[in-house]
Amino acid sequence: MRLMKQAIDENLLVASYHPLLQTRFPGRKIYLLSCHLKTATGQLIPYNSLRKLAGMSNMEPDLDRWMAGTGLQALKRMHLEQPEASIIIPQSGNALHNAEYPRWLDRQRQREDLSSRGLVIAFHLSQIAKDLKLARDCIQALHKLEIETMIDQFSEHPAAIKILKVMNSSYISVTQKLLDADDEVIHRIINVCHKRGVRILLPGIRRPQEVNLHWSSGADLLEGPYIHPATKDTEFSFPAVVS
Repeated sequence: MRLMKQAIDENLLVASYHPLLQTRFPGRKIYLLSCHLKTATGQLIPYNSLRKLAGMSNMEPDLDRWMAGTGLQALKRMHLEQPEASIIIPQSGNALHNAEYPRWLDRQRQREDLSSRGLVIAFHLSQIAKDLKLARDCIQALHKLEIETMIDQFSEHPAAIKILKVMNSSYISVTQKLLDADDEVIHRIINVCHKRGVRILLPGIRRPQEVNLHWSSGADLLEGPYIHPATKDTEFSFPAVVS
């Protein structure tokens, strides 16, 4: 727990950016923000573990602030090169259930003199389901500020579609279990989402066969080791035409 406090206080966290391949506009930059920590002994602590540490040490708001600040600065740099570029910033249930969060985020955006275009805030489906009213209030407030949202860890559970309809988010990112399900299942989810104008991110792509399958099925965004490894900055971009 002290490790998490030290990482935040001494700014030891290292940002990493996952390039997402857009199937319709490959040359348009969109990144998923993450981070990691390298300890004094050389141990690498990944983002998911940092999230757990933050939760155990009551430092989720601190990690949220670090992620939001880092993401906004990155988006500002990206917009100088490509105004239509986007970044997805994961945030915790603590932010989701905080009535002041949308206004706070908008103040940070204004401080950076940054348009809300391309700013996407991601929340876990499980955190949304914990308190639908608070989640809806937060997400609707973000939408009124023209900040888009993503539902992360989206599953095939029937309640997931109902939650998506209530939240009216523009993006979903599916679970690994859903990604590994029968092709018909993922195709059905994609069709339902596309009817609502929702864009689908399929993460963890490791093989070329998966790219061919999901590209043809209509997925909007692909991420994973086979697509491109995470980078230390946002300089990378896919060619406008991907063969």
